[in-house]
Amino acid sequence: MTYLDTDKQTKADLSIDEVQYDGYPLFSLYGGTKTPKGKRLMQAWISSPLNNRTDIRKRQEAIAWQELPEIPLAEEELDFIEYYLEYRDQISRPYWLLSLATTFDRIFRRDPKRYIIKRGVHLIIRLLHQLEILRKGTPQNAPLLLQEMAQHIHDSIYASELKEVVLQTSDEKQLLSNYIVDKYDYLFRCVRLETIRALLAELYVLDVCHTAHRVAKNKDFCCTPEMVETMNFSISDFTHPFIKDAKSNDWKMSGSNICILTGSNMAGKSTTLKAITLAVWLAHCGLPVPARSMTCPVFDGIYTSINLPDSLRDGRSHFLAEILRIKEVLQKAATGKRCLIILDEMFRGTNADDAFESSVAVNNLLKKYRNCSFLISTHILEYAKTFEKDATCCFYYMDSRIEQENFICSYQLLEGISETKVGHWLVKTKLKDLI
Repeated sequence: MTYLDTDKQTKADLSIDEVQYDGYPLFSLYGGTKTPKGKRLMQAWISSPLNNRTDIRKRQEAIAWQELPEIPLAEEELDFIEYYLEYRDQISRPYWLLSLATTFDRIFRRDPKRYIIKRGVHLIIRLLHQLEILRKGTPQNAPLLLQEMAQHIHDSIYASELKEVVLQTSDEKQLLSNYIVDKYDYLFRCVRLETIRALLAELYVLDVCHTAHRVAKNKDFCCTPEMVETMNFSISDFTHPFIKDAKSNDWKMSGSNICILTGSNMAGKSTTLKAITLAVWLAHCGLPVPARSMTCPVFDGIYTSINLPDSLRDGRSHFLAEILRIKEVLQKAATGKRCLIILDEMFRGTNADDAFESSVAVNNLLKKYRNCSFLISTHILEYAKTFEKDATCCFYYMDSRIEQENFICSYQLLEGISETKVGHWLVKTKLKDLI
């Protein structure tokens, strides 16, 4: 598999793995896995998006399938198998004379260590038989990910000594002699340890797919965003996944590679940028997205500039931090890779004139990177109007207005450039007792 490129700043801005401020990490959206190893796998999927259309599609189709097989063992049984495989005591080659000599001692003397081995062996025998049932029950029209899973199960069992185990233990409840337990224990914990672990990993993939399917169904997410090799980019009825009763919006960018988003303070520009970017991120993970439908380019990288820190230690102001971050992401764009780049409120760390001139200068730079999509929010209306007739740019704004001395934010995303100015009104309203 090949993975989408990103960096720590982007993961921090989007709260992928952890949260710097109030909110939730993206992983928590799909945190309902049934097994600890399934949880880790889900975290790995979300932390490392893919950039290969075929690999993304395989995950999407498996998650969307209505006939996903259930995990054939209980969570406690899987946990015990994992514990047994990690248990390193009493691993030795089986000898039938030794097994025979210790039979009576094992019958009459309770040994917790022997219990771990006997139960571990029986559970793995059950695991192998349940995987065989899963393999045989996989129909020919199953998603490719599940077909590959079935083939992996077949190859792992029938091209190894595990075949003998399956054939000789058709009755999972049959009593096994001490020698057979010792023989299988050595096989499972030593000879074929990695094979058993790889088979267990297939169940954790099922756990992840089931969890994603359940979340998509409960939240009415889109399971199969269309991933394309062109720059066609649109999303219908998208929302921010962690905002309760969030307003859904539509957005598209075709024929242009720069989208400038305007609107007053508190209208929802930053939240909307994050909502779109999170949808793109999840789509590249192969996971359902909070939208009705989506067409998304397969990007090679995602980079954001949203919550930039200044640095007292380095003597770096916020304005300088913004310039250096923009330089950093443009160097990524200059490699020729297809990137999604998010710039939220460029140059907020300087005066209005400098911010305007700097924004115009950066926008002129961005126009030449036609291989990338840039989403930029700004409260500088003059900057947006400078490029109003430029074919490389499209324009959206967050609707807001003042009605009867009330500030109204509809959180509706509309095409065009905002004309609303509420800063002075807010100052007069909130500080009226002091003015």
